[in-house]
Amino acid sequence: MGPARLAMMGATFFGLIIFFLFIIGRSSAPTLTMLYNELSSRDTTEIATRLDAADITYELANNGAEVLVNQKDVARARMLLAQEGLPRKGSIGYEIFDRKQSFGTTSFEQNISQVRAMEGELARTVATIENIRDARVHLVLPKRELFSRDSQPATASVFLNVQNEAAITRENIQAIQHLIAAAVPQLKPVNVAVIDQNGTLLANGEEEDRPGSAAGGEEAKQKYESRLTRSIDELVGRIVGFGKVRTNVTADLNFDILTRNSESYDPDGQVVRSTQAITDESEEALAGSDNVSVENNLPGLPAEGGAGGAPASRSSRSEEVTNFEISKTVESLVSESGGVKRLSIAVLVDGRYEADPSAQKPEDAPADWAPPRVYTPRSQEELDKIATLVKSAVGFDESRGDSVEVVNMQFAEADFFETPTDERIMGFERSEIIGIAETLALSIVAVLIILLVLRPLATHFTQTAAAATDAPNPLSPQGEAALMLGAGGAQAQLSGPLASGIPGSSEISELDAMLDMGAVEGKVRASSVQKIMELVTNHPNETISVIRQWMSQET
Repeated sequence: MGPARLAMMGATFFGLIIFFLFIIGRSSAPTLTMLYNELSSRDTTEIATRLDAADITYELANNGAEVLVNQKDVARARMLLAQEGLPRKGSIGYEIFDRKQSFGTTSFEQNISQVRAMEGELARTVATIENIRDARVHLVLPKRELFSRDSQPATASVFLNVQNEAAITRENIQAIQHLIAAAVPQLKPVNVAVIDQNGTLLANGEEEDRPGSAAGGEEAKQKYESRLTRSIDELVGRIVGFGKVRTNVTADLNFDILTRNSESYDPDGQVVRSTQAITDESEEALAGSDNVSVENNLPGLPAEGGAGGAPASRSSRSEEVTNFEISKTVESLVSESGGVKRLSIAVLVDGRYEADPSAQKPEDAPADWAPPRVYTPRSQEELDKIATLVKSAVGFDESRGDSVEVVNMQFAEADFFETPTDERIMGFERSEIIGIAETLALSIVAVLIILLVLRPLATHFTQTAAAATDAPNPLSPQGEAALMLGAGGAQAQLSGPLASGIPGSSEISELDAMLDMGAVEGKVRASSVQKIMELVTNHPNETISVIRQWMSQET
């Protein structure tokens, strides 16, 4: 066959061996499932150490950022790692101070380490909240500059990677803001901004987040309407049946914050506080003598000359002061937001479904046959009673323009189509079907290789070996005798030397044609006869020697 064909056959044989080994390994390999992804190198190292200690087979992928384990070991591996607090997502907390600080560490580096530790601890705490996969916290702690009177407040920003955005309520966001504000000195909750992985602003970190703001007011309005809706549905549902009532509440709330200071006086409410009385009396007599002296002009002395003098001068003064305390009222009124200005409530109730008394049972009806149910509307009296209950439940006030409407209409029968949540196909999971398809494809390829490659090679080897065993060697004396002599020792009758060159002779031109020699039993290939003719032509002397040797042998 030659060295080229042998080399090709050997390479094909070794390739088939490798192919079958791959099929066997693929079929026997366990199904690996993602345990964790997007891991840091530190988390990957610790997780691998814990899995080795627990004797759990694992595989690392994506440059160590992903850890794969057997599908049956996923739950056990996650519970084991959760006990160890893994994965940590690469956050660094106060363990940063466990490292030995170098002697030349500056105060700036220490402050940065402190901020990193606080951010890491807060991120870990926030990540433990339900429906939050991961969190990152950034703190800005400005320091007061020297010789400066003004100081900037501390601020913070929080990035959340949430699992379900609808499950994160405003109370959760406010709780995160207060948690971070309570852990950082001089940080107010209003200075904490929160966003999610989609870039949605959950809290803008400004004063507008107060309950009276636009965002807080809208949320308060929705909560109030939802509370009234649930209350009405539960109350009316016990009368008409659960699922047979629909309520829509529209509330107009007042979110204005009113602050009023008043001071009033009551003139009728007088009270005597104090009284003060002053009396002053004086008397002066005029002298009758013409002598002008100091003595005669002193007041209070009798005039010289007795009763014959001039009449005396008298004066009297009386003064009374009374202080009254007037009652005063000082009033300071602060009206918080959230007052109800108007309510509009619409209640839709379903009617009754009663058995049709005019329906007749068919003859071929089953044993559990029941008459069909027909719709019966509710009476107006019953609707009025329901409206009265609703008004009492919501605090109806006609003066502010509240309205309640109760309408009875037949509900439409909705066709519910269950969406298949199971990803199984014909009872098999998608991964199992993919594995089966791969196995079938590899098996088909193996069968084709066996039929189209191995079988023809084996047939060719078998025919070649059989031909080599049956055909004599023409170079040996025994082979030449076998070709030229028959079974009885007679010389074979050969065709003429020109027979091979006759045009149109298909028996001589085909190498695989068989020659029928009358003196030789059996058939000899024409190619062997052609080789003998070439030997005789190329080596005439040797041929004559062989023939002479045959003639000299004893018969």
